[in-house]
Amino acid sequence: MRNILVNDLHRKPIDEQSFEIVERKGLGHPDSICDGIMNSISVELSKEYLNRVGAVLHHNADKSLLVAGETEIRFGGGIIKKPMLLVMGDRATFQIDEVNIPLEEIAVENAKNWIKEKLRFVDPEVHVYDPLEV
Repeated sequence: MRNILVNDLHRKPIDEQSFEIVERKGLGHPDSICDGIMNSISVELSKEYLNRVGAVLHHNADKSLLVAGETEIRFGGGIIKKPMLLVMGDRATFQIDEVNIPLEEIAVENAKNWIKEKLRFVDPEVHVYDPLEV
């Protein structure tokens, strides 16, 4: 049998405090970029599954890695010397019965669209290594 240890909280619970301090990563933070892109892919993939087979098939679209590029910065701008690399990886159903799902196309298109919509100074065709890896 396991021993379970319960400790008293020696401060006011959060919901009884007058305010709470939290950390929020900005839209340009690599974690926010990866999460936003992968969420967009999951939503669009779910729509595609519903459209093609009438149900949302199994998929996990939440793992990605954004590898920094290289820039030369100067006041008021700079240049991209080496583009970022976005690696998207996880699991998804590519085919059910005779129906093929264009997963790579959905992933790449949605990643590029998310970047265009959310990161005004980033051109996915120039600043992100192409092709995006799936």
